[in-house]
Amino acid sequence: MLRNLNMEVFYPYPPQRVWQVLTNRQALAVWLMENDFEPRLGHKFRFVHSTLPGLEGDIDCQVIELDEPRRLAFTWQDSMMCQPSVVTWTIQPVVGGTKLLLEHKGLIQKAIKLNEPMELSQAWQGKFMHESKAGMQTVIPNNRSTVFSSIPVGKYEALDSIVLSYFLNGGWNYSMHEKLPQILVKLCTS
Repeated sequence: MLRNLNMEVFYPYPPQRVWQVLTNRQALAVWLMENDFEPRLGHKFRFVHSTLPGLEGDIDCQVIELDEPRRLAFTWQDSMMCQPSVVTWTIQPVVGGTKLLLEHKGLIQKAIKLNEPMELSQAWQGKFMHESKAGMQTVIPNNRSTVFSSIPVGKYEALDSIVLSYFLNGGWNYSMHEKLPQILVKLCTS
């Protein structure tokens, strides 16, 4: 299942100011998450997510596109994700300010089909998985995967990452509409 998130927000500030809150490590830490971001193509960085009580999660990222001050894209993958998604910010100057577009794409929920050996990545071992009502068989271990003894084969769907679910279900909206504008205001008054 492929899901994409698209958001568009208007800010009554010039594009360079909006670019600054997307690419400044300290500003990002205030409105999004602690990080070691640098606006440099190929830079690998990490967001540290700890806003959900009892949940700490690092999000590994890499800058894959950088066109100052118009476009920034980076990969996004936490420990519960099978593969990375891509976050893309596009800044458009408009009358009276800036339009900021967010696209979070490539969010795939992987399913393992009936009668296929089930391979669990190191990150997935011990994580929650949902078993469908499909028939059950025993997994035959192979050399490429780490499996638990006698894991039933059926259709398993990996549950979304808790951190990713938070952002897809209101986290991006809250950050872009509530927290990011506060940083823009502070930049204007300082």
